[in-house]
Amino acid sequence: MSGNPGRFDDFKYATRVRALNLWVQIALGAALFAGLNFLAARHYANFDLSRDGAHSLSPESVAYVKGLKEPVEIYAVFGPDSENPEAARARRDLRTLFSQYEYLSEKHAPVKARFVQAHIESARAEALARRFGSDIEDMAIVACGQKFKKIPFSDFYSSEEGKPPKFRGEQLVTSAILNVSRGGEQKVYFLKGHGEMSAKDSSPSRGLSEFAAALKSRNYSVEELDLGEAKQVPQDAGLVVIAGAQAAFLPREIDELRKYLINSNGRVLMLLSLGPLGGLEDILFEWGLMSDDKLVLDSSGDYESSAGDLIARSFPKTPHPIAKYLVDIGMPVQFGSVRPVRPDMGAPLDDSLKVDPVILSGPTSWAETSYRRAGIQRYDDSADLPGPLPLGMAASRVGGNDLGLTIPGGRLVVFGDENFAANSRFNRLGNSKLAVNAVNWMFDENSMLNIPARQLESYSLTLSMNEIAGLGWRFMVLPAAILAMSLFVWLARRN
Repeated sequence: MSGNPGRFDDFKYATRVRALNLWVQIALGAALFAGLNFLAARHYANFDLSRDGAHSLSPESVAYVKGLKEPVEIYAVFGPDSENPEAARARRDLRTLFSQYEYLSEKHAPVKARFVQAHIESARAEALARRFGSDIEDMAIVACGQKFKKIPFSDFYSSEEGKPPKFRGEQLVTSAILNVSRGGEQKVYFLKGHGEMSAKDSSPSRGLSEFAAALKSRNYSVEELDLGEAKQVPQDAGLVVIAGAQAAFLPREIDELRKYLINSNGRVLMLLSLGPLGGLEDILFEWGLMSDDKLVLDSSGDYESSAGDLIARSFPKTPHPIAKYLVDIGMPVQFGSVRPVRPDMGAPLDDSLKVDPVILSGPTSWAETSYRRAGIQRYDDSADLPGPLPLGMAASRVGGNDLGLTIPGGRLVVFGDENFAANSRFNRLGNSKLAVNAVNWMFDENSMLNIPARQLESYSLTLSMNEIAGLGWRFMVLPAAILAMSLFVWLARRN
């Protein structure tokens, strides 16, 4: 080797180059690993691969969380029995749910969730008790600023006899976020004194208690109003609901409703019954609408239920915001005895008024004039109206355009049926969504809070000790085979 020093120097040089190359590769690999972790920590996405979207929030919750202006805190406080099966299930389900809110709020007002073991983290538990009161164990607490709402863990689960339990976490948490983040409750008045359906009535056919409960869960305050006793529509009225009035209104009452809509830029939701409108037709005319005293029928099996109800599954080509959610999910609405509501071509032209259909009857439907006549009803082109026909209309006015700013005016939504919102039909098909979305649109809350309870699915295997032992041996076969092959290859290469 001393006789050929050039080759020795080349060998040393090649060794140094290989070593340097190795260290450069290690440094580049470490830099790549650190860079990927840096990007993943700041730019990441979640993908819900579950069959029913169990790990994703509903579109409505997404819209509300994105609209938050202030940070929201969520605490789950567990008591001494935090290791029992019920508490463990609540911890698992709530951790999954809260992580969805936290992930969604990364680029918006933050939602931060914390889990507290009251008997272990005594200092933190005492601080929470001073802030929210002593009754905090086995509770979820949603807070924004000085406002907070407590939700017992037991309220997160609902069950019916013979059916698996359902997890209502998203319903309750989103409702609580709305409750604590809004400036104040919007008041919804249900009119009474003319035989209207009542928000306090829990009867199946004429009660609206389910509708009222749905509004309350969305942070709306629900009260009743008798215009026969009140001098005017209260100034704090955000919306007046007239549901199935059976008697005529006094001229003074009609005038008060008219002034509320025009002068106060008010909002009115009308659910009409068949028969005379008792003075409401005057308000409809002023808003470019009319409703014929006819019954919408459809002989097609696709648009009629087994009970004879009308199934409305048609919508305008450009969906109205009230019905857009129904269009997106392909959900029809089940009406009872519904009359058409359509634009009044004889109403005076008004550039400040915008009138749009919300939902339509099918192409084979018609509005029957002689609906009170016994026997089979058939379309009469000399007296009846051919379909498709609007079953609901939304009218809105622009209050003015001062200093370049458009001032929103009043809003009127009219459906030709009150029965679709009754307790017996409210939770059928898309009825509840249509009713609640109409109220949301009135208040410019177009994100539509439609959150179903989620079915809890669990799977368990019951095995005997021999079956468990046999399963264990089967699980050992593959690793043992791989280990044996590795040992064989190692010995072969060594020899």
